[in-house]
Parts: sequence; structure tokens; C-alpha cells
Amino acid sequence: MGGSAFAHLTLADDGTAGGRFLPDGLHFMTARPHGRPPLASPHLGMGEARDGRVDPRVLDDRTGMFVAQLAVPSAVRLGGGDEVVLWDVGTGSLAEVTAGTVRQRGPLRLWDAVEDAVLTWRAAGSPDQTAFGLTVTPARQYVWLGDPNGPSWDLPA
Repeated sequence: MGGSAFAHLTLADDGTAGGRFLPDGLHFMTARPHGRPPLASPHLGMGEARDGRVDPRVLDDRTGMFVAQLAVPSAVRLGGGDEVVLWDVGTGSLAEVTAGTVRQRGPLRLWDAVEDAVLTWRAAGSPDQTAFGLTVTPARQYVWLGDPNGPSWDLPA
């Protein structure tokens, strides 16, 4: 979805690594072969509708985007501002979000996951990325909020 962060990890004697995300933004130019492939147009206006709990403009905030991407790492973001579409091409899951309404379909409830993550972040005071850390073990890679035992999101391996 375009969010990025840079973590400083320390390797422990047991082979695990961990550390916090740094305050500075990470900016780079994506190489052509690393860009996302062209996408077909999603079919909009279908799926279950409900009231939204989080304004889609949270994705315009640097840390808000980071948190949302933790929740749905396989999603592509289309649009911006108060009209956002999240699309997981692999599963066909789609979430259309406007300022007050969410419409979702597919096996992954993309916006539900984003809302849960954003509300967890807000309950912690909406801290910047330095409040998050990363732990890597042989069994798991995950980002945590506050400390390694706090709320966490698994990263795809």
C-alpha cells in the first residue's frame, strides 16, 4: 500500500533479532521490475455494507498507513482521501470505503482488519512509528506496539 519504515535490529546470541522503528522516513525509488503488476479494474458496488468505524483519511497519515498495512499486508490501495478501495488480488477480497460507509466482499474482511489495527493504535495514543518494534525469530516475524508483549501483527514470511 506504499507505507514504509526502517527498523534498527540487534542480533541476540540465540539467533533472534529485535529493535524499534526509527523516526526518519524511508524513501527510495522502486525499480521497474519491483513495481506491482498492472491490475484489472475491480468491480465496485458489491458486497456487504455497514457503517465505518474509522475514516479512510487515516491512510493519508504516515503512521496510519503503516498501521493499516500491518493489518492487511497483501492489499493494494486504490484511491485516497475519503474514497479508498483496498483490494487483495490473490483472494479477490475488496473493501470500498467512503467517509461513512464500508462495503466488503471476499474471504478477507480488509477494512475490518484495518479498523481493528487503527483503533488499537489510537487507544495507545496514536504514537509515531518509534513506538513500534520488530522481532524476528525462527518461527515468527512480527511488529509490536509498545513492547514485544504488546499488540502485534505477524508479517508475511
